[in-house]
Amino acid sequence: MKTSSKFGSSAGRRLFGGAALGAAALAITGGVAVGGAWAAGGPISASTLASLKTMVTKAEAAPKFAAPGPAVKASVIKGDSLTVFPVNSEIDACNTQANDFASLGKALDAKVTVDSNAGNPAQWVSAIQNATSAKDAAVVMLCGVIPGAVGPQLTAAHNAGLKVIDGNFNETSDYTGLDGETAVNVIQGMRDDVADALINLKGKALHALFVTSASIIQGPASITAVTGEINKVCPSTCTQTTVNVPIQDWATATESDVASALTANPKINAVIIAFDGMEAFAAPAVQSHAGVKIYTWGGGRSVEKVMEGSNPLVMADSGPDEDWDAYEAMDQVIRLVGGHPAASVNNELDPNRFWVPSNVKAFFGPGGTYGNEGYGGNAFIKGFDKLWGVK
Repeated sequence: MKTSSKFGSSAGRRLFGGAALGAAALAITGGVAVGGAWAAGGPISASTLASLKTMVTKAEAAPKFAAPGPAVKASVIKGDSLTVFPVNSEIDACNTQANDFASLGKALDAKVTVDSNAGNPAQWVSAIQNATSAKDAAVVMLCGVIPGAVGPQLTAAHNAGLKVIDGNFNETSDYTGLDGETAVNVIQGMRDDVADALINLKGKALHALFVTSASIIQGPASITAVTGEINKVCPSTCTQTTVNVPIQDWATATESDVASALTANPKINAVIIAFDGMEAFAAPAVQSHAGVKIYTWGGGRSVEKVMEGSNPLVMADSGPDEDWDAYEAMDQVIRLVGGHPAASVNNELDPNRFWVPSNVKAFFGPGGTYGNEGYGGNAFIKGFDKLWGVK
């Protein structure tokens, strides 16, 4: 897959401080990086499509609970004050996860403050400072807050005795002041999206518009995953155009950046969106291009709902269960506040389920109401309760 690095919109000239995304990905700072010449070539082979179908079918199955570590006592947080905030409260899945964490804390007799924000790092700073001033037992960041953006505040909180947990982050050793973490599998979700797009194109080459956000900690990994999967499956026939929108600009820049990319590259035949909180902003631009569908990751309830309609714009939304996310984060809080080592992030993982129009009804369960049915029901809740000594 060949790419070149030029920018196709005013957003492409916005400067954004972020990590290098690696040689396999486009080196971009924001906006649109337009792929190189469209590759010519034959269709994807039947054997390759069969392998991709096996991969997707496996991903569509409900995940199973596995204890992340030894048994601990949830009673250690009774009466404690905790603060939780997501990377951006305007993202449905992230806001739900924060509220689920608060509800769980209440059930365990802890006092939880949910600090809402609009994805501005200055608001993350304030949330951590408030938790430190209040002498909370722990502060929990959810949905991929980049620790480096709040490094001094995390160090101050840690030094003040607070336990610091970053939900959905995978690199504890890279930052001081971070005590524990939980993980989600964005990489596998992106690979599954590429596979499903190829399956639905029925052997045609994939010319993907990939929409991501490097200002979320999983952003660089999402780019590597999509680029790597395309290079593995169809390097000589498939192509990729990448749009990078900082999280604080999702509402104002995503639609125009996606529209510019689609106009500049008329052969684009699928839009892959790393984080489904961007879907609502990208959808108006995608809708005007007949036949182009969206594949995303996150498991947000509003996005899953789109797939229940006829001829849906969204064809896949892989993702974890927000409630399960909340339990994983609380498990780390309980371990750390109780004086135990944090569980390994490889074990404190909220697994994906790959949601598509054919299975999405299971996401909502009987009567169309959400209640964990699509993730094995309450098996994970019962598992954590047993692990924590909760009856």
